[in-house]
Amino acid sequence: MKHVLFPTDFSPNSEKALPFAVEMARLFNADLTLFNSYKLPYSKSNLLVSMVDRMKADSESELNKIKNKILEDKRYAHLNIKIDSRVGSFVPLIPKVAEDKRTNLIVMGTKGASSIKEIFIGSNTLEVIQTTKCPVLAIPENAEIKEIKKIAMATDLKKLNDPIQMEVLFKLARITNAPIEFVNVVRQQDESIAEEKAKQASLLEEMAGDIPTSIHFSSNEDIIDGLSNYINDKQPDLFAMLARKHSLFERIFTKSITNKLSFRTEIPLLVMDE
Repeated sequence: MKHVLFPTDFSPNSEKALPFAVEMARLFNADLTLFNSYKLPYSKSNLLVSMVDRMKADSESELNKIKNKILEDKRYAHLNIKIDSRVGSFVPLIPKVAEDKRTNLIVMGTKGASSIKEIFIGSNTLEVIQTTKCPVLAIPENAEIKEIKKIAMATDLKKLNDPIQMEVLFKLARITNAPIEFVNVVRQQDESIAEEKAKQASLLEEMAGDIPTSIHFSSNEDIIDGLSNYINDKQPDLFAMLARKHSLFERIFTKSITNKLSFRTEIPLLVMDE
């Protein structure tokens, strides 16, 4: 874990997510890059070049203010923090920056809503999740930075295509000494594949190695309700899931799901691509 990327548009949502990005860099002893972008103004005037220079200077100035504020805190004075300001559309540039920097984790804020679906659908965060292979830690505006003592991960208990994508989750659990509880919602129609689920559950525990793990099975015909009930009841400090095609994540964020999802919006969400 060598690099954390913090994209910011200088909005209140970004500001709310900053402490989480800084703390992740500290926990992983990783470099931190603060990223912002600016758009070229449409103009036929000879002033275009000077306008672009001014926009770049303003962007870099704001990024440096954030950097200096972070370094004033003795806990983070040792961090290697860089700034990156580029011309172009903010959200589409994030995967490119992450690739250039060989980023291991993107930390970004989300706008407030009453459900996870509402947080992401139509938001910058969902677009980033869909267009990058890098894990994304999404921070709701109601989240408060605190010690991670319990991690939960939703799983459909299907075979993993590339277990290395869960590396960031396992590393975070080891650093924080937090146990991981894998959560699976069982429907009546799943009874026929109970043996396969049990096998995959054992493999997950095996992959976790020395990390304390447990499996929570929740009986509910509606997967979304099952996960909502679990999170509202158990209140983990961080919730994780895989974003893969034909997966639990994809089903949650399809247009057919309305406002059923009622996760507590102060819980950070770690989404890992597979």
